[in-house]
Amino acid sequence: MENNDLFNVLDASKVGSFQKKLVTLASLGPFSDAFNEFGVSVSLVTVGILFHLSAVFVAILVASYWVGVALGGILGGILSDLIGRRSIFVYDTIGMAAFALISAVSFNGIFYFIARFLLGFFIGLDYAAAVPLVSEYAPAKERGKILSVEKVFFKIGGLVTIGLSLTLSVLVSKDLSWRIDFVAAAIVPIILFFLRKDIPESIRWAADTGNMHKVEDINKRLKKYGLEIDATTLPEGKKRTAKENIKEFFSKKNSRVVLYIFWISTGYALTVNIASVYGTAIFTQLGASGTRALENTLITAFFGLFGVILMLFIVDKAGRRMTGTLGFLLTIVPSALFLVTYITGTINLNIAVIAIGLIFFINVGLIGTLMYIPSVEITSTHLRGMTIGWDKLFAFGMALPALTLYAYLGLRDAFLFVIIASLIFGIGTYFLTIDSTGKTLEQADWEYNLVSKNKLYKESEEK
Repeated sequence: MENNDLFNVLDASKVGSFQKKLVTLASLGPFSDAFNEFGVSVSLVTVGILFHLSAVFVAILVASYWVGVALGGILGGILSDLIGRRSIFVYDTIGMAAFALISAVSFNGIFYFIARFLLGFFIGLDYAAAVPLVSEYAPAKERGKILSVEKVFFKIGGLVTIGLSLTLSVLVSKDLSWRIDFVAAAIVPIILFFLRKDIPESIRWAADTGNMHKVEDINKRLKKYGLEIDATTLPEGKKRTAKENIKEFFSKKNSRVVLYIFWISTGYALTVNIASVYGTAIFTQLGASGTRALENTLITAFFGLFGVILMLFIVDKAGRRMTGTLGFLLTIVPSALFLVTYITGTINLNIAVIAIGLIFFINVGLIGTLMYIPSVEITSTHLRGMTIGWDKLFAFGMALPALTLYAYLGLRDAFLFVIIASLIFGIGTYFLTIDSTGKTLEQADWEYNLVSKNKLYKESEEK
């Protein structure tokens, strides 16, 4: 435990100007993610007709972005742990801006597919650098709150792009409105490229990987914020290869972290998308016009925003285990409301908006904001980027199978599936979560490793 307060200046600090600046610049990445994610959903009907695409290829277009995010998260996580957070944090914005603009000038389905895939790839890179960087500078007692801000910006990004799409649908032709939407999506990354240059590398990563010369440079930049670390107390870490990091990440000692991330990310993807992406299709199936369905989607998105804002106040008080468990279990209530009214024939658009809005409020609020917080807290610094990549692999990679399953099952059985899945994943989350609320990153990692070592020791003794 003697090394658990090495970064006490950071861990015990209040959320000052540096942390506010960092979390704002980091959170604009998820803002751009939502802008592009919801933007492509809005564009698909027009693009499908314009490029003469089949329903299957339209589904592939949706998948291209999510597959890009998943692969970008995996590679970005490896690179973030290998070369540091800052370089990726600054320069991935160029790819985000470039491929948003390229999406806007797409002239056929293949070109659009490639542009969306590469845009998603750079978004995935950004998550793998930004989340570890923010967590490594966040005060211990407010780390959950700070990381939750990223989800608030994600919801705002979704609201902005849906609102922009509604406005453009009135002012310009449909063939032009989706292109303008993607041009607008490039603005934030362009601005971020210049603003993020002032953010220093993670001092935790630099010390843990033996880059002590970088520690000195980082300290000089932190000094003006009153956050200078006593570098003489920091043990010099060692530089590791990507192969060594990957081997350690998938080691038996780290198996519970790997399983936890898989579990909560998969559970989130299989349950939240009934509201977040499939919601518009549900409103259409219930008789809403295209514009009315989009309006209802905007309303339900506001429910999600209120949910993540609520999380800012409770995430560091309620604890990680209880928050995630309740997120899944409470999702059952609005899902059952939709299912019962649908089966009895009493459902209407108002009931559907309330039910899907509440799923948004609960699921995105409690699970979505929590999804990667415990995993970055109980992982060693040189593996923290990989945890985010592993998270994105399932959170985004399982989205398309979930949507395909909903469509195959139909509304009744889709909501029945969500109810059953929410129950199973809620129980599993309770037992898999290691509650690291309020602990320093070093303390949480030390305690997790101690438990893992004791477990391995007992297993070897039994053998």
